[in-house]
Amino acid sequence: MVSKKSVKRGLITGLIGISIYSLGIHPAQAAPSPHSPVSSDPSYKAETSVTYDPNMKNDQYGSYSKAFTGTGKVNETKEKTAKESSAKAPYSIKSVIGSDDRTRVTNTTAYPYRAIVHISSSIGSCTGWMIGPKTVATAGHCIYDTSSGSFAGTATVSPGRNGTSYPYGSVKSTRYFIPSGWRSGNTNYDYGAIELSEPIGNTVGYFGYSYTTSSLVGTTVTISGYPGDKTTGTQWQHSGPIAISETYKLQYAMDTYGGQSGSPVFEQSSSRTNCSGPCSLAVHTNGVYGGSSYNRGTRITKEVFDNLSNWKNSAQ
Repeated sequence: MVSKKSVKRGLITGLIGISIYSLGIHPAQAAPSPHSPVSSDPSYKAETSVTYDPNMKNDQYGSYSKAFTGTGKVNETKEKTAKESSAKAPYSIKSVIGSDDRTRVTNTTAYPYRAIVHISSSIGSCTGWMIGPKTVATAGHCIYDTSSGSFAGTATVSPGRNGTSYPYGSVKSTRYFIPSGWRSGNTNYDYGAIELSEPIGNTVGYFGYSYTTSSLVGTTVTISGYPGDKTTGTQWQHSGPIAISETYKLQYAMDTYGGQSGSPVFEQSSSRTNCSGPCSLAVHTNGVYGGSSYNRGTRITKEVFDNLSNWKNSAQ
């Protein structure tokens, strides 16, 4: 049996709710995720869930997108006609820790080095890595300038560049992607992707990538890219262990320099993952700063993994 007092309280509560709504006072809505995708293409519509991809695998440890070696066929015609780029790195922070232990990649047509790309745009010179036939992963600051609030102009992307040699030629960007959190310059969201005009990844191959919530301290990784303190367009690498494993960042003592932003932080191979080849765990973004003695990369979390996968699968 419902008492008169209960009915009265219910009516009062209902009337208050109606009055509040009529005054334009509505229940608070959750703030949008800083990982919400933003594109240079106004017609782009973000996926609400990850598009099915047969190359993606899930297990109790996380998710993995498989690597692909590509055909590796060199395009000699494009190699001869490509032109030198004079773009400078957007970040010039020196990140060599102690002695410089980087070594030059002399054979950039070998996989996975041919799947690492030199990026030249109005923002500057950066590095990226293929994650699909037409998609490159890189740092957010390589494609979106937070000071001007604008995306870079059309970029020239050169897989496996080796100084003045362009064994696979160069392709142009068609659109860019970043998470909304990078618009404010928050380094936790410093990552993005470039869609290309041609499916060059079918030739040069592409990296696997994965996320896990487990600590990655001690995991041996390699960073390979195009530093601004070496001969223009030459690729350099350095391997070592991850020193600090955080929610949004991985920290390591591998030597880097401006221009290597966007490089893959990858395991050459691992029984821990289902990548079936080189597997990236982060995107290199920063040199030493903030009192830390390590370089840093944006860690591939579930949200980063989902964005990269959707950007790859949305390629037109």
